[in-house]
Amino acid sequence: MLGRRGRRDDREERIPVLQKSKKGKESRAERELGVDYHQYGFDMQFIRRCRRIYRVALPPLMSGEAALIMLLLFMIFPPMITQFLFAILPGWTMKTLVSRNLPGFLYTLCITSAVAGLDCIMGGLNFFLSLYISVRLRRRLTYYLHDHYLSHKKFYYHMTQTQQLDNPDQRIQNDSAQVTVGLVTVLCIIVSSCLQIGVYTCYVTWTVGWHGTLIIYVYYAITSLINKKLMSPIVALTYNQDKLEGNFRFHHARVRTSAEAIAFTAGEEETKVALGEDFGKALRNQTTQIFKQSYLNLFTGFIGNGNTMVGYSIAALTIFTHPEYAKYSPSDLAEAITQLTSVIGGLTGSFTSLVNAAPLASSLAGNASRIGQMMEFMDVLEDEHQREQKQRSHAMDQAVGSLGKHLVGGDVLMRVSSLNCRLPSGRLIVHNLNLAIERGVNVVVQGPSGCGKTSLLRYIRGLWHLRADDGTVHTELQVGTGGIMYLPQRPYVFTGSLQRQVTYPRDDPLAPELSWEDEGAGIVASLMEELDLMHLVSRTDGWNTNRPWHDLLSLGEQQRLSIIRVIYHRPQLAILDECTSALSPEIEETAYRLLNEAGITVVSVAHRPSVAHYHAKKLLLDGQGGWTLSAVPKKGDKQ
Repeated sequence: MLGRRGRRDDREERIPVLQKSKKGKESRAERELGVDYHQYGFDMQFIRRCRRIYRVALPPLMSGEAALIMLLLFMIFPPMITQFLFAILPGWTMKTLVSRNLPGFLYTLCITSAVAGLDCIMGGLNFFLSLYISVRLRRRLTYYLHDHYLSHKKFYYHMTQTQQLDNPDQRIQNDSAQVTVGLVTVLCIIVSSCLQIGVYTCYVTWTVGWHGTLIIYVYYAITSLINKKLMSPIVALTYNQDKLEGNFRFHHARVRTSAEAIAFTAGEEETKVALGEDFGKALRNQTTQIFKQSYLNLFTGFIGNGNTMVGYSIAALTIFTHPEYAKYSPSDLAEAITQLTSVIGGLTGSFTSLVNAAPLASSLAGNASRIGQMMEFMDVLEDEHQREQKQRSHAMDQAVGSLGKHLVGGDVLMRVSSLNCRLPSGRLIVHNLNLAIERGVNVVVQGPSGCGKTSLLRYIRGLWHLRADDGTVHTELQVGTGGIMYLPQRPYVFTGSLQRQVTYPRDDPLAPELSWEDEGAGIVASLMEELDLMHLVSRTDGWNTNRPWHDLLSLGEQQRLSIIRVIYHRPQLAILDECTSALSPEIEETAYRLLNEAGITVVSVAHRPSVAHYHAKKLLLDGQGGWTLSAVPKKGDKQ
């Protein structure tokens, strides 16, 4: 018992903890919605996650995409210059109006029109570049997430052994799009605003004095602290909203795929109630998010309107405290007042741009947290994979050394040595199993329900990891064409044409595939005839017409297609898990005959006693760790 507990504890220690809750007083909304406002926010972890996302999404320095990013950063300067001119030109215009100088007014009007046209062109170009670059960054980020999530069985480990990462499909599809657009937009706002703040700070200090600059900086320092306080709940609510929307969408997807089962059992009303519960959770969270967002928008609006009062107050302070302004003519004084308020407005406007980015930044923080969590989750799984590989390599070296010869070779396709298998609960299902799978000698695995037959296959395939002292599974066959193939009870129905259902998975997914419409299906067509599947070709107007196969194919048709898929790839060894459970005895016999004629050695997990007749050996599990290996009597022999 202690040994089993130790194994479970060791496994639990390796399960990644994505985010630890921070200490803080919990509000009523947090308790009702199940979200922790203190868990996500603008902190060092958010900055680290954004930096990592940038490292993944940003292209190499010497590339076309990097050149576009440099162009976007360069294009920040022309709008900054035009905005500065907009702060100066009103003073000139006011002076010409007060002095009734028509030629001067027309001159400043032409300059203002030219600057306005340039500003519109630069703004449109910046908008296009920012969105186009965000699409390119999303491409790199999504491919990175796909590559890591679908390697080393990380997706399988997540779906079967830990559920800490909610809705990975939504994170890859939606959050990656939102985070790349948000990062580019926020970066442009921060860079341009900081540059403008630097320019306007120098100009305001020169024209107004240090007291004006100090007042503006203190004003925005206070408002920034309040702003951050208002933004933190929105970050957590955005994170939670994406999670709840993903759950609601996934529930609808399950209804779509299980429509027939729901209809047969008349479960519409209960399904409707369950969907309503998921939708209600998302709606309550969204309502709270709207209220919190409204508070933030109200505050940012107050800051924006307060800019005018701050600007006029500083201008008045400057004019009333500097005696030289009393000597100005009315036109010069109008120009000075207009330029003072415009320049001060430029500085406050630059700060306001940062403040107005708060709603976007709060959503960005929620999306970045979800993408960052996924990256951290995959890092933990990658470390787990590397650790398991080292353990298995060490165990294999010990096994080879103890035997003093090759574990496999010749007619031995796979060798299982001293294998101990346990369920995740710790229950022992196989103890000290030794088995050699020889070429041409089919083996059937049988036993009572729940004895661990499929679990044994998971260990053999490597989906469940073996500890160093749990034995070894050794084969020199590679998974795929000509090597070894595993066939589950419910095969994966690939998106695409009927031809792709047969050829999946291809060794090179990027290689062009010849159309069977032109070349002919060859032996596949005869296999379809043997297994009574040619009606699928006529039903879908040929081999290469895309159809929603998951909805069109019955389980029996899926299993028959999977048998053809195995024969098409011609592996030396096929491991089948209840892959004929939905077939009639006649079709089942035909399937095993075709596999035998193709020269494929088979290891089958089956409940039907009749399946044993297509095998030479039977491995019988008792579910308590015991097992027996015996020869299968031929048909007609007395048992």
